[in-house]
Amino acid sequence: MSWRTLRPYAIAVILAAMLVVGVVGVMLTRQEAPDTRSASPASPASESSSIAGPPPSQAPAQQADPVVRDIVRLRAVSQVLPGTREPRITGDVTQQPDLYAAEFVRRLLTQDYRASRDAHVAWVQGESAQTTEPLVVGLVPKELRGRLAVFSVTESGGQGVPIPTANEWAALRVQNAYTTVRVQRVDEPLAWSTAVSSGRISDPGVTGREVAASVTLHYEKQGRPVTATSSVAITLNLQGPPTRSTWGFVTAVTYSSLPTSAP
Repeated sequence: MSWRTLRPYAIAVILAAMLVVGVVGVMLTRQEAPDTRSASPASPASESSSIAGPPPSQAPAQQADPVVRDIVRLRAVSQVLPGTREPRITGDVTQQPDLYAAEFVRRLLTQDYRASRDAHVAWVQGESAQTTEPLVVGLVPKELRGRLAVFSVTESGGQGVPIPTANEWAALRVQNAYTTVRVQRVDEPLAWSTAVSSGRISDPGVTGREVAASVTLHYEKQGRPVTATSSVAITLNLQGPPTRSTWGFVTAVTYSSLPTSAP
């Protein structure tokens, strides 16, 4: 399923479906960046045309199962250690889920491509938390749950993610690019609150939030400064009191980015 064919109002519907089967894969959309296509990996369509393989009807069932594919990809991701180059979120915002969600998304989407991508990914790991909630991580093997936070914001599986690939990051660095972010709204998704009120959530420390933000990409084109703005929506799970002293990031569930202005 691609978020390129969906509208933001579908986020709650998708989240409700995920709550039924367990969240593993992340249905995401790529935030378009200028002049990076030559540095980006091949698209799924181009890969399918150049790599021979059995027809879908003859492929093993596990290859056709997106959950299985995501777990295989998650297993292949190296464990990231928390970093110290980007400061952790601290203070009062770590005590309230709405405030933490807003600050986490603002920091996640504020990216200086002239600096280290690895440092930004390590910051995400430093903010990560784990939940035992079956409806969030029930299908993720326990030994892989420590990788889920970073995986959900970096591994696209042919879709888009909040943090660009290493190739895209490098291409943006050449253009002296960076982003600025304005968080517009934080909501508890209706599907999540319904699941809580119906007693389907067993972990008292886990919650869900949807954050809407405006992201402006600043870069240089032919020697002159240019900007492009996108409207971003990201749904995420958080873990906090009473199971841990502060709020932390578990996983990005959905991500969409729609251009609202062009250079």
